[in-house]
Amino acid sequence: MIQRIVERYCLKQADIINKLKKENIDACLADNSYKDSLAHHRRKQRIVIATTKYNTAIDLFLRDSKFKKIEVEL
Repeated sequence: MIQRIVERYCLKQADIINKLKKENIDACLADNSYKDSLAHHRRKQRIVIATTKYNTAIDLFLRDSKFKKIEVEL
């Protein structure tokens, strides 16, 4: 039962991570000065936090599953 809950959580976290990455890339392409903005750094921070939660859940509960860890560039 715990494994199913964690799997659903990981799927949601993966969706959040992908959405944030896409928004970040789109914003960078739209405005060259975006990379130096506070919004860019906050979004990167949210990506790192979501990825850390995702990877920790995999480490603790889903070591032998289909889920793979996500790496993030800082």
